[in-house]
Amino acid sequence: MPNRTIYVADADLPTFEKAQELAGENLSATIAQALRRFVDAEEAKASGFEEVTVKVGKIAHSYKRFRGRLLAKGRVRDQNEMRRTVYDVYQTVKGKLALYVRGAPNLYETLDELKDNVPLELYEAVAQALKGDPEGVEYLDI
Repeated sequence: MPNRTIYVADADLPTFEKAQELAGENLSATIAQALRRFVDAEEAKASGFEEVTVKVGKIAHSYKRFRGRLLAKGRVRDQNEMRRTVYDVYQTVKGKLALYVRGAPNLYETLDELKDNVPLELYEAVAQALKGDPEGVEYLDI
């Protein structure tokens, strides 16, 4: 196994000492794990993905986090205009579609699965975002 030397600034030494204490004997594995997470996050960010945090639950709230990019948002009012449902559709880094509806995220493997669970206009916006520009913007040649 190759050796690497890491130079640590004096100001960062307490952090490394605390990491050594928490990691036990294997600080190298802890550093490698942190570097893998860093590389994954930076590669995702470079591809337009970012960390998304959503609140879930109706009575007791908790939070869920994943990496994704927002494809489309939609709002629908009910018949009597008293309530509206807000939809956010994200593409995850693994290519799945995450539908977030007022505190209840749902995950769909394919665009076809998503279709029956959102308004048609929102479905069409998601389909356009998936086939177009990585930013989800349709280019008009006008």
